[in-house]
Order: sequence, then structure tokens, then C-alpha cells
Amino acid sequence: MPGTFQLEIVTPERSVFRDEVISLVAPGVEGQFGILVHHAPFIAALRPGAIKIRDRNNREILLATSGGFFEIARNQAVLLADTAEFAAEIDVARAQAALERARERLRGGRITEVDRERAERALERAAARIRVAAQSRLE
Repeated sequence: MPGTFQLEIVTPERSVFRDEVISLVAPGVEGQFGILVHHAPFIAALRPGAIKIRDRNNREILLATSGGFFEIARNQAVLLADTAEFAAEIDVARAQAALERARERLRGGRITEVDRERAERALERAAARIRVAAQSRLE
């Protein structure tokens, strides 16, 4: 059996996950990254996207995040997320409605730069949630 490391995923509202895992793949702002046991100390900012965990039983667990930070040192990893939802928790209809609202705002005529940035972030978050839910259903 491959080695494991301790992973904890926390949001402002709750502790989402805490267990020994084989691997983690997460969406960093500088690109997707992967973590295995004995990884060198590392810190990364996260963007919206999919978090893929391989648990100690070799099952894949998918979550959607809207961003946050990740740190690992001495086989102890912490992912501090703005939001983190297991694929099964995602309300796809709600995410689709959020995606359409963001698209509408971006199509609008005169929009401030701040409103454009907010709409782009909302679109990215909604699209990530939809992708994670769809990917989960395919497996």
C-alpha cells in the first residue's frame, strides 16, 4: 500500500474532511498541483476548481472549491477553502442558475470593472461546481 499523509479541509463554516490520504490534486492559481506522501514543504493559493483526493482505501473523492490556500509540511496538509463541497452535495440547478446570472451580467452593456470581476469570479465558481458534479456522475 502506498504511503499516506494527513489532510484536513476546512472552510469558515465547517471542517469538511480530515483523514489519511494517498494523494491530492488541487487547482492552484499558478496551475494544478499534486501532492503525495513526503512532499517538500509547500504553500499555494487556490482558484475555483476540482479537488481530487485518493483516500487510504484508494477511492477517489471529488470536491469543488471556490478558492483558498493549501499548505503541507511534515506529511501534515491543510486546505483552507472559501467553500468546499463534495460532488454529491452540489445543487446543479442552483449552480446552473448562478452561471446564467453571471453570463447575463457579463453580456450587459455598461458594467463597471468591479462588477465585471465579480461576475467573472461567480462564473468561474459556478462552472467549477458544475464540472465536479458532472465528473462525479461519470465515474
